[in-house]
Amino acid sequence: MGKGSMVCMFLCIQMILTTGCWDRKELNDRSIWLATGWDAGEKEEDIQICGQIAIPSSMQSQSGGGSGGGGKSESYVTVSAKGTNVQDALENQQDKLSREAYFGQRRVVFYGEAFAKHGLKQEIDINSRSSDVSIRTDSFVVKGDTALNALNQSNPFESPPAVAALKIHEHAGGRGDESYLDFIRAANSDGIRPTMPAIEIDYFQHGNKEAKGAAAKPILTLAGLAVFDPDLKLVGYLNMNDNRNFLWVTGNLKKKKISVSMGGESNASMALTKIKGKIIPKMSKGQITFTVELSGEGLITENNNNLDIDKRKNSQLVKHAMEKQTKEEVLATINKVQKEFGLDIFGFGESVHRKYPQQWKKVKKDWDHYFAEADISVNVELKILRVGMTGPSLLYKESEVKE
Repeated sequence: MGKGSMVCMFLCIQMILTTGCWDRKELNDRSIWLATGWDAGEKEEDIQICGQIAIPSSMQSQSGGGSGGGGKSESYVTVSAKGTNVQDALENQQDKLSREAYFGQRRVVFYGEAFAKHGLKQEIDINSRSSDVSIRTDSFVVKGDTALNALNQSNPFESPPAVAALKIHEHAGGRGDESYLDFIRAANSDGIRPTMPAIEIDYFQHGNKEAKGAAAKPILTLAGLAVFDPDLKLVGYLNMNDNRNFLWVTGNLKKKKISVSMGGESNASMALTKIKGKIIPKMSKGQITFTVELSGEGLITENNNNLDIDKRKNSQLVKHAMEKQTKEEVLATINKVQKEFGLDIFGFGESVHRKYPQQWKKVKKDWDHYFAEADISVNVELKILRVGMTGPSLLYKESEVKE
């Protein structure tokens, strides 16, 4: 038998043994969801679900696959529907779509503020049961507004605009597509309370919400951190600076910039990239205290003072000033959460559970009360890796530089 005949026989056998996917759904039969929004309905028990859905033909055209000459078409459409519960709303929404909804490519979830205040238990249940919905999703509470309005905002840099929320969160050094997973973990834990990034509809250019016409354009911006109680109901927000401090304590901060005053109008800035945070509990005479250990490495990006930071003693002055300021700010954030919310969003309880499991059994039922009264200290250790192209600032004459 010749070589060609053997190849032909092999291919025939492969065709016989290979089975087809009889239940496969073609891409043209699916409506691909890029983002989902959850809002409260008019009645307390009602729910509204909205989706940002891809338009494949428009996306091909924008990427160069279509013919030119026409105006730019949108690569997405936003569809919404109401119902008495989640499944009812989804079915009502499917009635508006010519293709079956597919959530496997969904990357962003928005929760309207009113919906978040009512609680996320229904949403958690249906998503955890669905096999085609990834829990590695970036999720946000829309501060002061609805998810539908958030999904309806265009973005001058991204299309579809839901992608912009992902990228903004990434560049801010947040949790990214682990934010929803972290929420679920906290929802099933006694030692940490759930949180979620917050986003809001703001205005750029002049930044004035009262401005008219082209002077003010709406755009989605990060708005800090949404705090939830054990019933998964929104109870309030922390600002962006508090959010970064929270992420640092929990070990989730990826990058941060520190700016510190060096007296008068002088200042210095540092960009951190290697950032770590750790909570250390200590049991003594039946009392639990905590130390938060924070560390980071980075480079000096500004040195608006007369110090030659090529000299170690001067770079140490800058470093210590940044450590002192960071310690005060992080401790202020922790104290704010203790007093305003009384909810352990940091995971101090989890650290007790790991190190002192027997003692944890005694306090876990009333842990939030223990957390609100806990004695917590903060230590910060920063390391300057580089100071840039020059030690002293060019703003000062050689005679003014302090070596």
